[in-house]
Amino acid sequence: MNDADIAQYLKRIKVTRCTTGLSGLTKLQNNHLENIPFENLDIVVGRKIELDYARLFKKLIINKRGGYCFELNTLYAGLLKHLGFSPKPVLGRVWISNPKATPPRNHLAYLVDLDGRTYLTDVGFGGLVARIPLDINVTTPVRDAGGLVRIVPFSRQQYMIQRETKNGWSDQYSFENSLISKEGILISNYYMSTHPNSHFYYHRFVGRNTKEGSVSLFNQKISTRNGIKPVDKKRVDYGQDWLEIIRKQFGIILDFSEAELVRLFREA
Repeated sequence: MNDADIAQYLKRIKVTRCTTGLSGLTKLQNNHLENIPFENLDIVVGRKIELDYARLFKKLIINKRGGYCFELNTLYAGLLKHLGFSPKPVLGRVWISNPKATPPRNHLAYLVDLDGRTYLTDVGFGGLVARIPLDINVTTPVRDAGGLVRIVPFSRQQYMIQRETKNGWSDQYSFENSLISKEGILISNYYMSTHPNSHFYYHRFVGRNTKEGSVSLFNQKISTRNGIKPVDKKRVDYGQDWLEIIRKQFGIILDFSEAELVRLFREA
């Protein structure tokens, strides 16, 4: 990533200047979540998800698409490195739907050490994502634009991210502070982007944060939140109406072929 790439990346996420302290990391994470959407549409239509820098930069920055966690956080980690941070990858287990069995490690995020503290930073998680870096050794809830969020340890070197909702604390995902290999990341990405058991394989997820909350599209239902409180929900028909919604709400213009569009709009 050269200086021109960094300038283009920062322009994409609307950051004009950034320090290598916590305030700079916070700005990068929050602005990234507001300006580069989460989306898995390439997976749905059968495109191969590769994590090399050139492909990710072209897709997310030049073509102004979004991506899912392995794409978003991989490119984000590259930005952090070139700005002077030292990101370390972690793989998470997603608990949003309260699974009965222990879920696999299928979510990528990063840890950053700053001034003797270790922070989780993540720009690639759907759900009620934390909008700010979280100190993994502080269990006291902190407030972001969505309300209260916290990290709680639940086993040796394992941590759970939770969001406060009207029904109490909701588990989002857990992770282990342990060494993760490049191959481990590639294996998880391959499974999540190609296996029929992966929910990304057949459901369409598109979402981004806003100043007020978030807007998200799940298959044919688009929802708007103020903070984490739902304020509007409606159905969108597949076809031109659906494509217009993702253009207006998320800034996504697809270059899919006719065959890919047929696959995109097949029943989930």
